[in-house]
Amino acid sequence: MAREQFGRSGYHNVSMEGIASAVGITAGALYRHFPNKQELLAQAMLDGSSSILAILDEVDRTDSRVVFTALVRYGLDNNFRSLLFDQEARNLTPERRTEARAGVREVTSRVAAALRHERPDLSVPDSVVLGWALTSIAFSPARHRTTLPRKRFEALLARLFDVVRTAPVLPEEPAAQPQPTSNFSHTSRRESLMGAAITLFDQRGYRSVTMDDIGSAAGVPSSSIYTHFGSKAEVLQAILARGNETLRLGLVQALRNADSREDAIARVVHSYTNSVISPDSAIAILIEETANLPEEAQASTHIAQREYIDEWVHLLGNETADARATVLATISMINDLTRVRLESRQCAIEDLAVRILATQTV
Repeated sequence: MAREQFGRSGYHNVSMEGIASAVGITAGALYRHFPNKQELLAQAMLDGSSSILAILDEVDRTDSRVVFTALVRYGLDNNFRSLLFDQEARNLTPERRTEARAGVREVTSRVAAALRHERPDLSVPDSVVLGWALTSIAFSPARHRTTLPRKRFEALLARLFDVVRTAPVLPEEPAAQPQPTSNFSHTSRRESLMGAAITLFDQRGYRSVTMDDIGSAAGVPSSSIYTHFGSKAEVLQAILARGNETLRLGLVQALRNADSREDAIARVVHSYTNSVISPDSAIAILIEETANLPEEAQASTHIAQREYIDEWVHLLGNETADARATVLATISMINDLTRVRLESRQCAIEDLAVRILATQTV
């Protein structure tokens, strides 16, 4: 129950009292088992990984389809968000965070190992990328509101598995060059505050950050913060509006320069991936923190996000529930692979995304 609530609502939107009530016990009884919510989160994450690994122990480890199908069925049975849930690890102590994330990595390593067994041509780094990709796709149904009948969802995900499973050796990419650093900063205090807030919200979560934290990180005196933003919610709203506008403009530019449907899809994927890996990206905040906005602002943010997804689906020329679920799985995959520090494989990630979307083009 705790794992389900943390995955659905986020760490800061769940209380020990709420979890206790959901399982029919008193908060005092829950505290006898777990000293605090932080420890309960750690155990929920560990139990999630352990339960998946226990299932994988019962199947053929050398058959990637069997391993993937086991993940899909576990995800559908348990509404399990997996790697998005891993984002909540930022609320753990460093020791428990390392332990919890190791469990998630072990799950993906099982997928990667099965792929290497079947495909000796795959390097270990390539199999790791594909392993993370397949794990993300397997658990994607729990991350969006597009619903399909169970058998239809399983069949759709199986088709996406075939695309990833049979993908050619991933493109070689040049060694990452160190990013140049600059001593220049925004002259606008508003921009400095937004930049600091993006970093802090991503690292610690919206609820754990104060306006004073933002001001301190931006080098703005506390007395001046409220000249630019009336509240922390206003800061969040400005960040999310900026993030949605960045995505929209990137998509418009990609479509303007495309000379075919295939080229347009590749350009849109590239535009989105660039936005995700940008140092000042607000994508993770768009995913995780929208629920912290006032109700009216949430509605407008959701509309902007839905319209952006609609553009991807329309671009495929196949405006069906299957196409929408495929788009959302693709976007989740890009988010996850960059989140786990695989952004250096950007070309490989984009190549996979384009191949997956091609299954829905007409």
